Amino acid sequence: MAFDGHLTRFELGGKVEHKDGQQFVDGKGFAGDEFERFHRPEPHGFASHPVKGGIGIALSARGNRDSAYVLGGENPKLRPDVAMGGAAIYDHTGNIVSVVQANMRLVHATVIHLIAPSIILEGTIKLGGPDAAREMSVRGTLDTAGDADVSNFAVGVFGI
Repeated sequence: MAFDGHLTRFELGGKVEHKDGQQFVDGKGFAGDEFERFHRPEPHGFASHPVKGGIGIALSARGNRDSAYVLGGENPKLRPDVAMGGAAIYDHTGNIVSVVQANMRLVHATVIHLIAPSIILEGTIKLGGPDAAREMSVRGTLDTAGDADVSNFAVGVFGI
């Protein structure tokens, strides 16, 4: 059976409605046609709230706007530059989680909050930046003279 539908470029107008686990958006088509309340499905495990100016594709079966969908919705002005094979999750304020080559980066303007009953870090930990070279210690660590450390503690950091 051949696809008998209509496709058009869709620019998000900024109105987004969330109802019963679904998302509906308003916007306009390539020729300036106004569209209201098009369903915008997303893949399992991913949820986003698109911003005004995002670009997507609107499609409808046989031109029926009652069964119309919008796919995509990325705003080209906000898209980060990602190297081949890389991936990024980002928002409209510059926060980003990126996986590029062998590196994973978390960038946020104010706080990165990790919550778990146990957080395990393996490998060399550099506090302060990639050039950090001063070794940290925990309370009770003895220095080469046999004196116990009284400052520069890495509180809550445990080693084997």
